[in-house]
Amino acid sequence: MVTHSNGHSCAAPRFASLSRFMAWAAVAILAAGTVVGIAAPAQAVNTTYYVDSASGADSNTGLDQSHPWKSLSKVNATTFGAGDRILLKAGSAWTGQLWPKGSGAAGSPIVIDSYGSGAKPRINGAGTAADAVRLFNQQYWTIRNLEVTNTAPSTGTPGANLGDFRGIHVGGNNSQTLDGFVIDAVNVHDVTGQVNWIGGDTADNKPGITFQTGWDASKKTGGIVFDTTVPNTAAPPSTPTILNDVTIQNSRISNTSFAGIVVKQYTGSSPGAVSTGWGTRTSATDTRFKPHTNFTIRGNHITQAGTAYGCNGIYLTDVRGGTIERNVVDKTGTSGIETYFADNVTIQFNEVFGTSKKAGGADSNGIDPDKGTTGQVVQYNYVHGNGDGILLCQFAFGNVVLRYNVITSNTRYQIYLHSDAAARAQIYNNTLYNDASNYLIYGYGKYLASTYAISNNILYSTRANATLSTSSTITYRNNLYGGATLAVPGGDSGAVVANPQFVSAPINAPSGTPDTGPALAAAYELKVAAGSPAVNAGVSIAGNGGRDYEGNALYNGAPDIGAFEQPSGGGSATRYEAETSPAVCTGTIDANWSGYSGSGFCNGDNAAGAYAQFTVNASTAGTATVSVRFANGSTTDRPADLVVNGSTVQTVSLPGTGAWSTWGTKTATISLAAGSNTIRLSPTTTGGLANIDYLDVTTP
Repeated sequence: MVTHSNGHSCAAPRFASLSRFMAWAAVAILAAGTVVGIAAPAQAVNTTYYVDSASGADSNTGLDQSHPWKSLSKVNATTFGAGDRILLKAGSAWTGQLWPKGSGAAGSPIVIDSYGSGAKPRINGAGTAADAVRLFNQQYWTIRNLEVTNTAPSTGTPGANLGDFRGIHVGGNNSQTLDGFVIDAVNVHDVTGQVNWIGGDTADNKPGITFQTGWDASKKTGGIVFDTTVPNTAAPPSTPTILNDVTIQNSRISNTSFAGIVVKQYTGSSPGAVSTGWGTRTSATDTRFKPHTNFTIRGNHITQAGTAYGCNGIYLTDVRGGTIERNVVDKTGTSGIETYFADNVTIQFNEVFGTSKKAGGADSNGIDPDKGTTGQVVQYNYVHGNGDGILLCQFAFGNVVLRYNVITSNTRYQIYLHSDAAARAQIYNNTLYNDASNYLIYGYGKYLASTYAISNNILYSTRANATLSTSSTITYRNNLYGGATLAVPGGDSGAVVANPQFVSAPINAPSGTPDTGPALAAAYELKVAAGSPAVNAGVSIAGNGGRDYEGNALYNGAPDIGAFEQPSGGGSATRYEAETSPAVCTGTIDANWSGYSGSGFCNGDNAAGAYAQFTVNASTAGTATVSVRFANGSTTDRPADLVVNGSTVQTVSLPGTGAWSTWGTKTATISLAAGSNTIRLSPTTTGGLANIDYLDVTTP
């Protein structure tokens, strides 16, 4: 490989003597004005290098575990190529910066990973480097199984040690599209990044917290940061640097200020800079807007519980084409998940809870599609215990679909309407359960001039007269109003005022952890009974995503109201408790885990042969729907054969619910004979059966 000053590589015989000489002699200038030094060439392609902080030596070849390199400086001075692997010894620790050089290729990335057993190898920036791990003007890299931290020493003055710090930083300024980054299974924690706000009042500045810094200088510190810049802000190039095809997954990010994960594009907003407009968006068709593309953020656990300066969990800006899914976002500041100047982003299957105001931030919401965001879809999320549940804050312009979410117990507004008049929002089939404030759906002033279509939602409050804001541009249609007395908006001609008949409210289940992932099944306690007035009472909505919160297909009969669609379309269901005769439990009937129905549940006691059996009556022969309520506190599926009248008709999955006190529901369709039938759940693995609470049966 020959490495050029912009950090890209072009194909050349890496073993040729001239190429090797040039690579040894070249000085790589990878960042504007920064001389990095001589980068030594790596060996032939697809080479694995080993690094051990304890027993390595930089004079070694690094080519096997018996001859590892020792230092980060050795790694940083080497230019790697497609297919190479840099393996750091488990249990090793380094202080300083890891910045290996070179680029991989499509289908053949350069991989940083660990080897051996023990703790993840640790890179500690210790406040001596802006980025503990850095890539700049490079592409096709995978970073996996590292522990990364970057804490500047405390000065004794709160906030005074905050600075321009990041854990993992990927960036560039070479006016090219940089492709193919994967960050996987890393643990990034305790990064003392400064908190710079776009606007605000400079009178509120404090050590480590600065207001009115503008777009480019703000919100770009934290755990994992992807952003771009230019070599000269006073004379920027005509073409932006764009980051494409990025995945951040399966990682733990904790106590990193400003944010857990940040994505930003340069725009030229700082004093003396020439504006490019790449990172700020004036309209949905703004041709100057040049976003990054194709970002996926999935399966991460993000918490700011241990820092007063940790704000956003995920701050995804300047992206076109993004998916944020199956993350747990816990006790962050300002916003758990926020998009800004973004297009075509889906936020789904996340659990967000405990967001509060921190470090001078004005907000405390779970999810926020914010300024200049279009094509935003917020679906299948469990949002609870924040200040605001969902903030719709589409200043200037935007459009968003908010559907099939469960939004509960937020202390101010369950949904906050705060968009400008040009924005549009569809809000349908959500379940809102309010037991913590005097507001369900709230907006005020000019923000009520935006268009909000609010349909098929369960709006439930234990507090009387919880606010439901109205205006001439807000349309309520076929919502269910339940709990204490609520003022039903006058335009809702299809309103249902009734008890929704929740399965088990309020939710009494643990939240997601790094080990369990999002506790989405906890929200199943706000499913409604088969005979609920919410069933078949909604209006049909085109382009509805095809499934409900739980995964049931839409629609079964007429649409239901709320986040859950009855699989049977709402026939009459009969409940059979596992602890009540003639039901048979060959394990034990227990009551030691909360949240069950009736007087107990069937515990198979982890025995392979222990089953739960129910006797069910059907007036006529035909197809029936059965819903099994179960709890599985293990981390593995406990599948069971569904045996009807002695014949196995299918195997049902009973996956982990996060805790033994968290109950889920599994639905199946079977055929019953007229008269008495037996339905048995028989475990198929040695782990035994999940705990079984009851069986709901909708008969022919």
